[in-house]
Amino acid sequence: MRATTELLRSIVSRHRELVLVLARREIHERYAGTALGSVWAVLTPLLTMAIYVGLFGFVFPARFGADGTPWLGAALILSGLVPWIAVAECAVRAPSTLLSHRALVRQVVFPVEVLPAKSTLAGLVPQIVGTVVALPIALWTVGLSPMLLLLPALWLTQLALMFGLMLLLSTLGIWLRDLREIVAFLANIGLYIAPILLLPPVLEVLPRAALWAIAANPFSHMVWCFHDATVHQRFAHPWSWLVFPCVAAVVLVVGARLFARLKPAMGEAL
Repeated sequence: MRATTELLRSIVSRHRELVLVLARREIHERYAGTALGSVWAVLTPLLTMAIYVGLFGFVFPARFGADGTPWLGAALILSGLVPWIAVAECAVRAPSTLLSHRALVRQVVFPVEVLPAKSTLAGLVPQIVGTVVALPIALWTVGLSPMLLLLPALWLTQLALMFGLMLLLSTLGIWLRDLREIVAFLANIGLYIAPILLLPPVLEVLPRAALWAIAANPFSHMVWCFHDATVHQRFAHPWSWLVFPCVAAVVLVVGARLFARLKPAMGEAL
């Protein structure tokens, strides 16, 4: 906990402005040289959501559980897809975060923890864009609910999870150069082993072994929490509200401790 506290204090109290400046710069640099520039930061998640919702919410509504109410299926898909896109993008970019800033990491006076922090903030762009689209659809489909008041807590928990993954994977990425490809592969299949495209009517007919596998996926509990808060309007998955914060806390603490322990060796390794 001491490593986590010191890391967060360094980022929030001492280097907050630097993190914000570098996060804005990263968003612009990702799409530098393209015709649309930073517009792709908004367009990419919108196109991704449109494809998945169109296919699994409207083209194949019966098979994927919409059962004649495609907008309910769309709301369920989006409520889980939006946080997953942000987490997956953060995880995929994490292994190369420190590798791509070798010169800064080698500088003794530079606060290296700023690099994972700014990449985490930059990874929130899909979350913001997706929420602007998904939340109105959920409100139009199921209406207002007191459960929506829990969304800020879920966003903070997700942010802690993303930052923990960024610390953990960016540190390991210095020594494990194949980690980016491994994480990218896991992110691709992760979409199909979490209850994002597998809507409730589909889950009900799956074999028990498949249900256990989905429940064992920690990201499934993140998705179920967002489902409960935005669409179900009740604690339909009460255990997920315990598992998701615990997983986020463990990942953050482990990532911060590993980062703090290996930080002195990063410059030499690079």
